[in-house]
Amino acid sequence: MGEHWRRFSWVRLFTPFRRNASAWGRATLRRYGVALPKDAAILTAGDTLARYLQPLAALPELAGCVHERCRVVAIGREGLVKRHGIAAAGDSARVGRPFVLRLEPDGEPPRYAAADIVLDATGTFGTPCATGPGGLPALGEEHLGSRVERHPPDLLGAARSRYAGRRILLIGSGHSAATALLAFDQLAAEGEAATVSWVHSTPRPAAGDPFPAIPDDALAERHGLTTRANRIAREAAWLTRYPGATVASYETWDGALRSRLEAPGGRSVDLDVDRVLALVGYRPDTEITRELQIHHCYATEGPMALASAVLADAIAAPGAAGDCMQQSTHGPETLRTPEPGFFVLGAKSYGRNPQFLLSLGHRQVEDILGLVEADARAAEAATAG
Repeated sequence: MGEHWRRFSWVRLFTPFRRNASAWGRATLRRYGVALPKDAAILTAGDTLARYLQPLAALPELAGCVHERCRVVAIGREGLVKRHGIAAAGDSARVGRPFVLRLEPDGEPPRYAAADIVLDATGTFGTPCATGPGGLPALGEEHLGSRVERHPPDLLGAARSRYAGRRILLIGSGHSAATALLAFDQLAAEGEAATVSWVHSTPRPAAGDPFPAIPDDALAERHGLTTRANRIAREAAWLTRYPGATVASYETWDGALRSRLEAPGGRSVDLDVDRVLALVGYRPDTEITRELQIHHCYATEGPMALASAVLADAIAAPGAAGDCMQQSTHGPETLRTPEPGFFVLGAKSYGRNPQFLLSLGHRQVEDILGLVEADARAAEAATAG
């Protein structure tokens, strides 16, 4: 998780600090004398990482427990493969058997580690979606190399030289694309305008605002971003919009990158650009749990029990489905998976549904710890009996 925060460290968050830090975390750090931001403070992701997450990881009671710069690439079950020990068929072979984790530490050979309980909070930010039709890679997308970026770049800082004065194809319709538009507008104001061609979905008529405003938005930062981005979409001379278009292909053409768009009405448009900024969303990495028995949602790739509960809420209150502030927890049992002792939490628990809120993750941790404790008590009682 810390790595993902680092990747967009310059981005100003929507939510105040109290929503991004658990009550336990704030109380614990204050007990150790750590000076924390005010609860209402709006921080960047980097500030949150430096002033909250890293101090938490450095707590004395966690000494030797936190392994930094170490990636979990696969998780299995000791002595079993995926098809063995199917709980739904009454087989308990997987219960109590240790997990096996394949780890790849930076600068060291891969190794294995064992675990009794696994909480998968790997998020989605490390697995970007593709830019082509139907969510597939566009033709030639696999050859873009360094000409494409799939995470929000620091356009006014370290990434400035890659974008200032360049021809850019921006793809995306969410808040990351809105954040990029604000940065491109600042570049233009400073005399280093990029020429931006923007491909985005169009839930509203093409002539309308591309970023729907949330009525009475409780998050002032989000409201301000939406308002400014919509103004830029209407007024910016350096911006050309292609609402409803899809990217069909990429190819190198006379030193430039030629992108072919399929616009509504069957019209094709060829654009010569220098770079592609693909902010089209992210998906969970299901490869690391391929050898476990996880039931994924057919629509979001989140764990099925929780995804069903979230979907039921969306059907019951469709107006709230598009606002993360209207999301709620769904009870500890929705966090169970068919794999005993394995839980998915955080952004990954919502899969491709972008409405996850970090405060939900804090509650998920409490719920999962309660489940683990209850399961341990039940096992002890069964043994004693």
